[in-house]
Parts: sequence; structure tokens; C-alpha cells
Amino acid sequence: MSSVRHVREVRTLYRQILRLHRRLPTHFRAVGDQYAKDEFHRHKKAGAAEVQTFMTEWKNYAKMLQEQLAQESSPVGQALPPEKVENLTDEQLGQLFELQQETTKPISEELQDLIEDDKKR
Repeated sequence: MSSVRHVREVRTLYRQILRLHRRLPTHFRAVGDQYAKDEFHRHKKAGAAEVQTFMTEWKNYAKMLQEQLAQESSPVGQALPPEKVENLTDEQLGQLFELQQETTKPISEELQDLIEDDKKR
């Protein structure tokens, strides 16, 4: 794949993910946007094999999220299969743990106010 075409594909996927995140509750959106930004930035200089896996996983994420958001009463998210966890590097496991902590910590009053404002819209 040409470099220009690859860059366009990456940017399109990144924008698609951010657009999907707009439909999430405020606290999930904030965490999701930051995580996506960090991951895409972290993989700018990755090797071809790692980029292929990266793009596949993010495309799968975007597809899953789009399908879940289309079903308004459906919960958002998916359990990570044990075989995928086993294949994660130590760095990825650390990132996963940090993400879990971020999504399960108590919500500040300021964020709670934003969430309530979102519900009123």
C-alpha cells in the first residue's frame, strides 16, 4: 500500500472512531478519545506487521461499536477473550490495566454535571 493511501486510511479510521465516540456517554467518550489518540500516536512508527494487526483490531472495534450503538438499549463494550489477553505484551497489559482503572474510578462532581447535561439533551 502506498504511503499516502495508508496515511489516508489511518486518518479515516481515526476520525470514524472519534465520531462513534460522540455517541457514547461523556465519561466513556473522554476516556475513549484519549486512549485512541494515544494509541494512534504510539503506532506512528510501528513496523508493517504491527501496523496490520493494529489496523485490523481498530477496524474491528469501530465495527463492533457501530453495531452496538445502532441498538439503543444494548450495552456498549465486549469482554476480552482469554486468548487475546494471553497474546498481549507486558506494555499492553499495563495499558489495559490503566484503562480498566480509568473506566471504573468514581466520577468527579464536575464530570457528573456534564453527564447530567448530556442526559437533558
